[in-house]
Amino acid sequence: MERFVFRLENVLRLRKKIEEGKELEFSRKKAELVKVENEIKDTEKKFGTFIHENSHIEGTFTVFEIVAVDNYIHKVRGKIKQLNGRRVEREQQAIEALDVLKEVRKSRKVIENLKERKLERYLEDLEREENADIDDVSQKIRLNRERLTIEDIPMEEM
Repeated sequence: MERFVFRLENVLRLRKKIEEGKELEFSRKKAELVKVENEIKDTEKKFGTFIHENSHIEGTFTVFEIVAVDNYIHKVRGKIKQLNGRRVEREQQAIEALDVLKEVRKSRKVIENLKERKLERYLEDLEREENADIDDVSQKIRLNRERLTIEDIPMEEM
């Protein structure tokens, strides 16, 4: 019997390569999301520290100092708002990349299932062929034994 050949093997390899590329893309998107989330946490932590350190200061302040602090607070809040917008955007990109990755995995899995089925059929056919060969050999051995037993019996005894 011929050896097992899967004609879509090249397509399967191509799908695997595409899947690897989509996995890398998803990983990059997820890393960007984590980076933005860490930046938000760091900024909020610095802002919290600034507020905590400067909320108990007593004394007189100039208008310029008050305006500078107010501007700083407004600037940091704007930065946090901007980072949250970027986080939502990165999160959406990561979700889209994950959806694409799932579709690519499905298409690869379909071809792998086809390959498995074809291999199972090939193995069943191979087993049937081997059983047929074994049956033929067994039948020939039995016929040879019958011939030998007939030829071994002396003619006189018959």
